[in-house]
Amino acid sequence: MYSDALLVKTAELYYYSRISQAEIGRILGVSTPTVSRILQEAVERGIIEVRIRDVLTRNSDAEETLKKRFGLLDAVVVETPQEADQNILRKLLGKKTSELLPRFCERGSTVGIGCGITIREMIDSLNPSRRFPDLRVVPLMGGWGREDPERETNRLVSSMGNILGCAFSYLLAPAIVSSPGVRDVLMKEPQIQLTTKLWSSVDTALFSIGPELDAAAFSYIPAEYLDLGKAGRAGGVGDVLGRIIDDKGKELALPFNEQLMSISFDTLRKIPRRAAIGGGAQKYRSIQAVLRGKLANILVTDYETSSYIINMGV
Repeated sequence: MYSDALLVKTAELYYYSRISQAEIGRILGVSTPTVSRILQEAVERGIIEVRIRDVLTRNSDAEETLKKRFGLLDAVVVETPQEADQNILRKLLGKKTSELLPRFCERGSTVGIGCGITIREMIDSLNPSRRFPDLRVVPLMGGWGREDPERETNRLVSSMGNILGCAFSYLLAPAIVSSPGVRDVLMKEPQIQLTTKLWSSVDTALFSIGPELDAAAFSYIPAEYLDLGKAGRAGGVGDVLGRIIDDKGKELALPFNEQLMSISFDTLRKIPRRAAIGGGAQKYRSIQAVLRGKLANILVTDYETSSYIINMGV
């Protein structure tokens, strides 16, 4: 039984301030599962009133068309309310991905995750009562050195591991380094290889698809590492796990891509289940590129985006 004051404060931080459960835990000095229990008690005691709208209805026709058109293992297409902005869309896609995840948690399996707001929303939506002690979660890239939790894969894997009650591994490396040579040296470091060697045994990869290459969307990348204008003129349409891709889903020949501490596309494509998450007009071209390049065989998106991709064809 928690105090009314704690229930109200936690609810305000989560629903009004839109702070993640992991971040609330750090503010209050408690674990992420404890935050989930506080919010659940607030619901049970009527401090939080829940009104469910049927915004997570799946569109089976669009899903089947995407599966056939692009040879996907699965597709999840979510109907969204007309007033949904990008924040709401991310929450809906993250929620639906969290519901999809338990299907992939076989005994002894390994799940690899990328970073981003949608991945954070997926983790925040996980059911803390469902535990998978035989699972392992690993990051598929380094962190960006930012305070934003969604940019730090080590914080994401630890949050996910704590919620699911499973093992997790850190990648003790930044997402970007100063040169390909530095990257090659670091990739040989034993502490880093403890995680990177696990990439070849990942059963399921979960990653968000990046938007068009504009400064606002990529503000976390130092300008000295990536010239967004040059990357766009070279044909860049977005990114996957940090790597800038063209409209065919191929990695661009940019120095930036050669300086990333991130799973290679060759290794990524060998992962049996590769679930890409993304939606909205800013991601139309990059999602289509991911499907063309066979970087993903599972897609979680919204109906408007699926309609664009289907109408544009392969």
